[in-house]
Amino acid sequence: MDEHRLKCFVAVYEQGSVSAAATRLHMTQPPLSMLLRKLEDELGVGLFDRSGHRLAPTATGELFYLRAKALLAQLQTMRRELREAEQGARGTVHIGCATAASLFVMPAVMEDLAACGLDITVDVQEGEAGHMLQRLRERGLDLIISRSEYRAPELETHAIMDEPLHVALPPAHPLAGGARVRLADLRHERFLLHRSPLGTGISDMVLRACQQAGFVPNVVYWGGETLPMLLMAQRGLGVAFAPQSFGQLAGQGLPRLLPLDGTELRTHLNVAWPRQLGLTPVAGRVRDLILARFAARDPDPGAD
Repeated sequence: MDEHRLKCFVAVYEQGSVSAAATRLHMTQPPLSMLLRKLEDELGVGLFDRSGHRLAPTATGELFYLRAKALLAQLQTMRRELREAEQGARGTVHIGCATAASLFVMPAVMEDLAACGLDITVDVQEGEAGHMLQRLRERGLDLIISRSEYRAPELETHAIMDEPLHVALPPAHPLAGGARVRLADLRHERFLLHRSPLGTGISDMVLRACQQAGFVPNVVYWGGETLPMLLMAQRGLGVAFAPQSFGQLAGQGLPRLLPLDGTELRTHLNVAWPRQLGLTPVAGRVRDLILARFAARDPDPGAD
């Protein structure tokens, strides 16, 4: 049984005669009559009562009509879904995200997907950079959006959300009410820094800048996530560093972020995917949306 036979049966059922159905199907009557006979022989049942002047569907034919219509609709839906999947308009994409990506990138991506009417499911997984990289290599993830700068020949990377690095001071700190903070004025503070197990990251920039300012910082905490360090700074446990975009969360129990004076420190997120292994169409579509919206731009150029 194939789709053509199903369509022929449905046409005969709905038209009530072979001749009318043949006209609808743009074919002659004898081949259509022969096709119906072969279909009944294949199924081993009678689909039409031919005893009268007009074809009448049997009870079995009535049931087969319902099933045939459902099958044809499913085939049409399947073809549409396959076309959409081939074009990257349908499917699931698996993305490993740093916290900043989950907070500031993925909401915009979901808005774009909804605006485009794309039937795409985004499966976000957060975790340590090394674990996400391993998952990417194992094809458990399609993309990574991370602060780490991966230096691996098998990866393709693009920078997104290039922005200044700001400092978070405890609310009672003497410099907390100022407009800017000089890094040299923090030489006696307790530093809360990001751990950078892969490539380079925020802590590498801060340590180099401190060295250029003539001191080695007292690092009392190494962590993988920005938000816990900002909460610690709010509680007076040290000074933390965060990209400017985290300033959007001010007033949510987090300290105010201040620009650094006299030191140009900038950071960005990186979108990474396997260079040699082709992305699925849906993963490629989501990657292109991310790059189009965020590629190497300052989220608030006038903030400084």
